[in-house]
Amino acid sequence: MVRRRIETNRLEEPVDRNNTNRSMSSLCNIPKHPSTYTEATLKRTIDHFYLSEGHKYRAPRPTEYLPTGRPGEVVIYQDSLKAGLRFPLHPFLVEFFCTFNLSPGQLVPNALRMLNYYLLVCLRHGVEPSVNVFRLLFEMKLLDRYDCYVVFSHRDRGLPTHDHFKIPNCPSSNSGWKNRYFFVKPVAGNFPFPLDWGVPPLEEFNSTPILSEQEIDSLIVVRAIEPLGRSMNDALTDDALVSAGIGRPYGRNNFSHTSLM
Repeated sequence: MVRRRIETNRLEEPVDRNNTNRSMSSLCNIPKHPSTYTEATLKRTIDHFYLSEGHKYRAPRPTEYLPTGRPGEVVIYQDSLKAGLRFPLHPFLVEFFCTFNLSPGQLVPNALRMLNYYLLVCLRHGVEPSVNVFRLLFEMKLLDRYDCYVVFSHRDRGLPTHDHFKIPNCPSSNSGWKNRYFFVKPVAGNFPFPLDWGVPPLEEFNSTPILSEQEIDSLIVVRAIEPLGRSMNDALTDDALVSAGIGRPYGRNNFSHTSLM
């Protein structure tokens, strides 16, 4: 088995929560409860999802809160991994997060499922994924109570097709996901996307973009594709992610998500 790097909290300087993204904290309502992750839970997660050995992983200290940890770290939820998030991120996902100044932890699990599902459909059918096309298929909204989080709703703007983009059913509940988070940073270099949590740009995302001819063609193609499964769990399997080039986990491809916590 490939050994992954686990950062411990021993012999480290205390983290000053007040220095983490003050502007974001003043603009958005961010959860303040600590993570339930321990070093033991983190090791099980790394082994369970066969996470990349090119990154370091760290369980938060009891005094650490969202949205950021130490310099160079990004917060990742366990349920984001269940939704198909894998490092290194596909270039389309990097473009998405950079375009809207968002960090991966700001997308609720079902929002990540919709983003990854669109990417999977494109890659499976030889279509170039486009941030603008995704904007025409989904509307960005804010999560109730915590307006730092992004959710997507399915929509149809009446562009040149008579059908909707067909998506499998998302889980109806992701209870407790906000407490299940840990920190990640690359072994070398930096992440190519924002680490700090930005204000979700609803107006920018939900405005109507101008599509190129290629994007119009790809929109018609993806709207005609039947769902890849009855549920997102059926569609976003490790086999599907790896075969499409979205993730490169090691070892087994099929497993249950119920034995982690």
